[in-house]
Amino acid sequence: MSSGQFTAVVTGAGGTIGRCLSSRLASMGYNLVIIDTHKINLDALQSKIQSEHPEIQVLALDVNIAAPQEVIRASQVVQDRFKGIDILINNAGISPKLSNGKRIPALNIDDDEWDLVMETNLKSVFLMCKYFIDVLKAKEGKIINIASMMGITGSGVDTNLIFPYSVSAAHYSASKAGVINLTKSLAREFGELNIPVYAIAPGAVSGGMGKFDEDFIKNLKEQIPSHQLGDPEEIVNTLTFLLTSGMSLTGQTLHVNHGWFMGG
Repeated sequence: MSSGQFTAVVTGAGGTIGRCLSSRLASMGYNLVIIDTHKINLDALQSKIQSEHPEIQVLALDVNIAAPQEVIRASQVVQDRFKGIDILINNAGISPKLSNGKRIPALNIDDDEWDLVMETNLKSVFLMCKYFIDVLKAKEGKIINIASMMGITGSGVDTNLIFPYSVSAAHYSASKAGVINLTKSLAREFGELNIPVYAIAPGAVSGGMGKFDEDFIKNLKEQIPSHQLGDPEEIVNTLTFLLTSGMSLTGQTLHVNHGWFMGG
């Protein structure tokens, strides 16, 4: 793949999965637009990719992707720089926990925190798809949304005797359910544009959004057929599979969770 031929946009690029996704795309020769609000993480990722892959362009943007005007400005910057993009990966998300790392009970979720999770995890996906559609249309690009297994199962409880045993709370799970549903809606609408829309739904991922202690991991593994947590590279491998897929899989959610949830 020649340098400069393809371009990808990755939100939440400074997090564990975002870094892995960006690094894989860079190794495949993609120019990158990496988006995050954590400027230190963003700058570090930009420097790392530029040093390892000096032949590609890396544009780092500090953008609040839940704010329409900021997303509009970002789309204009990307349009001016690259003229079109091949992939939009909506990966940004938050999953608040209690101070001890445990799940927040639904009735204890602060009202403002509920809104923040919905804006960060769901509204941002809508805004990125809405305002980047012209940049995607220019190259008939693909949209890949990072959802979660919890978007199908709902959040868990504090015992592994009940599935799913998880520290994800109700606001996170509801937001990811919205991502899965939005993926289907956009897949239908964007079909006539030849733009496929997919979702990847991870389960428990090492180094991901949960700060897992040893007892939690031990109990969690008892629910998973492989007795393993996921690895960020497995999410990346699913991405590379989708890069070879066309409209045949549009609207689908691919579950990557070691058999913890085997759903459709």
